[in-house]
Amino acid sequence: LKCVRTAVASVLLKTPILKNVMGIYGLTPATSSNVRHVLQKGIGTKGSLVLYTGGIAEMFKSSHTEERLYLKNRKGFIKIALQLEGVDIIPVYLFGNTACLSVIRNSVLARLSRRMQVAVTYFWGKWFLPIPRDEKLLFVRGEPLGLPHIPQPTSEDLVKWHGIYCDEVKRLFEENKERVPSYKHKKLFID
Repeated sequence: LKCVRTAVASVLLKTPILKNVMGIYGLTPATSSNVRHVLQKGIGTKGSLVLYTGGIAEMFKSSHTEERLYLKNRKGFIKIALQLEGVDIIPVYLFGNTACLSVIRNSVLARLSRRMQVAVTYFWGKWFLPIPRDEKLLFVRGEPLGLPHIPQPTSEDLVKWHGIYCDEVKRLFEENKERVPSYKHKKLFID
């Protein structure tokens, strides 16, 4: 899996010691230019990228009763995929990730985290330590969206394909939430 890169906040890859630890996981900066560079590397896993579109903001929004995706105004990944020839998007949903660790949710910490581009909060799981709880995780994926190549996408193009992506994420959530006990009664919101 190291061949499939995961995009993360650039600050994580610049922090002393942390950058060395994170380096073993095949992480790459989530900047527009770097995302383009990775996606243009070719077919197969070399030209693939995992991108958590919600980023830091999402951590502070989800709870035990609802999942909140910070996605409504995030269309840059759609634009990049449309502009690059041969690039497609495969919608995925990971159930259980918000139940593995708890996080102190505070509006001041959320604003500070956004400004610093790194999570500034305390995470805890087992024994109130940053050790994930034993929660069932379920990864589901949809089909590729079938994006066309549009070198100069219009606002209408972005709205259309972003809407298709969001609808597919909602479908994945609704059709699979019963498979994870802690998600059966959760609702999904796209902010």
